[in-house]
Amino acid sequence: MILLKDGVKYFPHEYALEEELETMVAEHYKDIFGTNSLYFDAQTMKTQTGIEARNDGLILAIDQNKWYIVEVELAKHPLHKHIIPQITEFSIAYEEAGTRKKIIDTLHKTIRSDPIRNAAVQAQKIEDLHKILADLIDLQPTIAIIIDQKTPQLDQICKKLLFPTQTIEFKTYERENVGIGVHIHEFQSLTEQKIEIQPMGRPMRPVQTLIIPEPRRRGQIPQKIVQVLEVAELVFKGESLNNAFKNVTKQHGINPSSVRDKCTRQLGINTEQFAEIIQDKNRFIIFLKEKYPQYKNLIDERLA
Repeated sequence: MILLKDGVKYFPHEYALEEELETMVAEHYKDIFGTNSLYFDAQTMKTQTGIEARNDGLILAIDQNKWYIVEVELAKHPLHKHIIPQITEFSIAYEEAGTRKKIIDTLHKTIRSDPIRNAAVQAQKIEDLHKILADLIDLQPTIAIIIDQKTPQLDQICKKLLFPTQTIEFKTYERENVGIGVHIHEFQSLTEQKIEIQPMGRPMRPVQTLIIPEPRRRGQIPQKIVQVLEVAELVFKGESLNNAFKNVTKQHGINPSSVRDKCTRQLGINTEQFAEIIQDKNRFIIFLKEKYPQYKNLIDERLA
């Protein structure tokens, strides 16, 4: 498929890693889940028996009385091995009251400590946030599987999941002779449908949303890049790497493993490799720009 805009061709972009698609989804979560929705980075929950459940993000749509567990996948990966075990483990964890309480408390603390999220909640005139969160998390979540291409295999998998499921096909097209630096997204919003007017005698049908990205405000930058930059800033100011991890963890009120995960797994490296590459500031900046080319200006602004 080719998109044509003002005489310029856009060709399908192939995602190299799931993390690349995750970043794009995080940028446009309000377009997918609703303008009042709140996005939270990947969560890891652990039951009293030691079972760990991890997801690719969590969405609160308080005004819709819904919440979503986000699973970002690439069609070329073995979906059965990725989706079913993760959702099964989450189901086991979710059944424990202690796990649900941790989710509620963590979300409450994160919202109250974040001026942007807190302002969004206040704009909805929510008085008792903790109670609202408790009531919401007591409802079954919807699993939102966001994938670059829907497949028959995905349909079969969704029938086996223990929670209600919605799938979103999220495609990206890059400009001819320019690349991903100039691109267009195509996906179906879960909350809004645009109607295409067709000739009389033919039914109207919903049209997918096309999003042409604009530069993001700092407050909207995904936490996966924000926290890496914060760690790097502290290290470049003379802090030890361990202290940098601790300080960023304390600042955001999150689990230490969450910050480390953004600096390792989500960058495609391990802890030793991160510790080694961050010793060379120029090399680290180049490496980070290669991972997040859409944030080159931000990386220069914060680190150069």
